[in-house]
Amino acid sequence: MLIKKFEEQTKKLLDEFYEEVLLFRTSRPTTALVENIKIDSYGTLTPLKHVAGISIKLPNIIIIELWDENLLPAVKKALESSSLGLNPSQEGKQIKLFLPALGKERKEELIKLIGLKKEDYRVKLRELRGESIEEINNKYENKELSEDEKFRLKEEIQKVVEKTNEAFDQKEEQKKQEILNS
Repeated sequence: MLIKKFEEQTKKLLDEFYEEVLLFRTSRPTTALVENIKIDSYGTLTPLKHVAGISIKLPNIIIIELWDENLLPAVKKALESSSLGLNPSQEGKQIKLFLPALGKERKEELIKLIGLKKEDYRVKLRELRGESIEEINNKYENKELSEDEKFRLKEEIQKVVEKTNEAFDQKEEQKKQEILNS
């Protein structure tokens, strides 16, 4: 039961990391870059994908087709203030984002940012591990677990931590290659 709970928590952590890594832009357009940017839609912060259709026009254009023209100023403002560093251009109900090629310095900067993000998630993982080990120790002290079970559970938790760290590294390397080759 403890292990299942810990695995679910680490899976959620991995999913969050994958989503954040998707937001790091390469020269190739993808809807994931903009779909979760929060828009002020009539006083409520709403992901862009809930107020517009988002499509790609190769080689480097993201097209955002708003369903409600009244949201154009809010969408433009949100896109301009996002970390993407792009200037949206408006054509009727459409907003177009042109992705310029990344320079060498920008690529290196993005790779460093991904590394920092990975370290943040590793800290969160260590905190989860600490909480789970504390829970195991408490159960052992309350005679709910034998000493053998306590050590077995701690070993299983460590295996999950190692597997999760490998997944973080793989995703970082995958995104790094994507950025370098764009």
